[in-house]
Amino acid sequence: MSEKPATLETVRERRTTSVESVTEVTTEYVAYAGHRFAILVLRNADGRPVTLGPASLDNFEAAVRALDVSGVDAVAVTGTGPVFCAGADLKKMTEAVTPEQAADVARRGLEAFGLLEALPLPTFAFINGVALGGGLELALHARYRTVSDSVRALGFPEVRLGLIPGWGGIPRAAALLGPAETARLVVSDSLGGRNLSGRAAAELGLVDAVVPEDGFLAASLDFASGVLSGTPVPVPAAVPAAAARDGGARPEPAPTVGPAAVEDLRAQLDSRLHGAAPAPYRALELIVEAATATAGAAGQEAEIQAFGELLLSDEARASIYAFHVTQSLAKKPAGRPAVEPLLVRAVGVVGAGLMASQLALVFARQLRVPVRITDLSQDRINAALEWIGTQLDKLAVRGQLDPAEAEAIRALVTGCIDKKAFADCDVVIEAVFEELEVKRAVFAELEPLLRADALLLTNTSSLSIEEMGAGLERPGRLIGFHFFNPVAVLPLVEIITTPQTDQTTLATAFELAKRLRKTAVLVTDTAGFVVNRVLTRLFNEVLSLLDDGADPATVDHALDPLGLPMTPLQLLQFIGPAVQLHICEKMHQSYPERFGVSASLAKLVAAGLPGYLDDDGGLSPEAASLLPAPKAADAGAVRSRILAALAEEVTAMLEEGVVAGPEQIDLCMILGANYPFHTGGLTPLLDREAGTAFHPELRVSGLPSPRDLARHLQGEK
Repeated sequence: MSEKPATLETVRERRTTSVESVTEVTTEYVAYAGHRFAILVLRNADGRPVTLGPASLDNFEAAVRALDVSGVDAVAVTGTGPVFCAGADLKKMTEAVTPEQAADVARRGLEAFGLLEALPLPTFAFINGVALGGGLELALHARYRTVSDSVRALGFPEVRLGLIPGWGGIPRAAALLGPAETARLVVSDSLGGRNLSGRAAAELGLVDAVVPEDGFLAASLDFASGVLSGTPVPVPAAVPAAAARDGGARPEPAPTVGPAAVEDLRAQLDSRLHGAAPAPYRALELIVEAATATAGAAGQEAEIQAFGELLLSDEARASIYAFHVTQSLAKKPAGRPAVEPLLVRAVGVVGAGLMASQLALVFARQLRVPVRITDLSQDRINAALEWIGTQLDKLAVRGQLDPAEAEAIRALVTGCIDKKAFADCDVVIEAVFEELEVKRAVFAELEPLLRADALLLTNTSSLSIEEMGAGLERPGRLIGFHFFNPVAVLPLVEIITTPQTDQTTLATAFELAKRLRKTAVLVTDTAGFVVNRVLTRLFNEVLSLLDDGADPATVDHALDPLGLPMTPLQLLQFIGPAVQLHICEKMHQSYPERFGVSASLAKLVAAGLPGYLDDDGGLSPEAASLLPAPKAADAGAVRSRILAALAEEVTAMLEEGVVAGPEQIDLCMILGANYPFHTGGLTPLLDREAGTAFHPELRVSGLPSPRDLARHLQGEK
């Protein structure tokens, strides 16, 4: 499935096709409180959020060079609307195909921002909105920073994208925060997809003042005027008071505290990633260097080199691809029909178990409409309502919900054993036992009780939607709506259609997912859909090896070098053996040539064991007794077998038209199975590890893979 690498000439041709979203930089001269300010205003020419590519950096540099510093007392940088600067232009960045071009991406930003830092007068960043990556680095090149109290996204997402902050963010954050906090911000928060609010950034010492959103510019100028007048102002602890008053030298590096915390983080990375993603390790190296050495030009060159090498890595290209997939397909899901969805004003949930309780809570919290639960037992319903109340209390204690909001949501959820309570519901979702006849019986009972236009949703993980609705008078209003556990955390919903599904039902399902703040992927009605089909094929290979006597530890840890979130047996323990056995049996019925039913898994379920592993992650004695005597296995061969099986299954899914393309499979694996960005979801990982070509030449920008290009250039030499 591989293709010949592109030539350098075709690379150059492709580089001319990308159009940069160019940021304009205008200068406004303002007199305020007896001081004169030059304010550089960033705005995107086409109305999109401000990003920085080559042309945008040229504009910024030209604006700084054109300043008449003799006529002002200070210079400030700010943005417009809800965004200060969203960071680098990733599309332009990934056009780099040689080490020199990749390093130049970092060098160019440092040069442009360095002009601001080198100005011979106080500089300010007025952070009006989102400041991520290069946007936050731009702000850190200013001497002082204010931030609007409405800002919810400041941070460094680069490590999650397979990169490092390459425009000076690490040394400047380390000078303000010290190595331990910088490591949390640059590495831990990035990998976790977390950002800081403006207030959290101020508490940390990353910004100097939080000002109201209403009157933001005036409040920021008040702060700046106070600095210029020598009025005491809040500054980070690492900044000497004299420097704070006179806008003089850059702050001295913070004390080199926290090396143990950095090493602890490195150990956590090893246990989680096993070296699969190089970016967090390179970031930690630079953080330690910034905190323990005089960086200067040598430190800057190390930063440039690290950024350039990472930009050309397979992991970065896969990560940036994953970012684009999760952003673009979430906003514009494939398959959403252009018809008006129904209005959802009340929701019913059939069942009162843990999954049903989670569904009721997410519907009530996100839709703020009445949610009614039914079950065969009022005691089970009461337990579900109690669980929901406890979760709301926890959210209120954590500050994620106002206590009054929590009480209002609690009041929306009610329950009784009579399904007639669903009579005025616009949507009813079932979350009962995963058995086709049970679900059929539920829908047969529901249909005459509901309005003709009410939607019927099933949260089935593997059963046929068409078979489930075969006895309905109006099967067109039944649709699969498969959530993932835990419902509040995982953002994926698989929407499963049948030939009978009508367009209004489909449009309403997409709109409902959007209102629930979930990402919807349209899937055809095939066994296992996407996530469970892929994971069950993985389990099939793992359990087959165990049943044949392969060493369990070797098999379970063979995929560790890929940096997946769990080992297969840990994941099976999380899902539950009984649930997975049921899915395996269903997949075997549908695809007997590729899916089997593990003898040891069946014995495990019959014995009532929670899984194969003990509390320490090793094979439990009880599970060991169900397996043959172990024999040596080669981890590399095991890994190759599993990846080849996954490649075969993904190819079959695409040939069957289960989803629109490999991007949808990757989106499902990222959002439903928590696969990290460096895998690209799955298909980019298979491209580089199993020799497939789901994304010919390169998975992001159509350029050849870095490895293929390196071989090509070496051949030219």
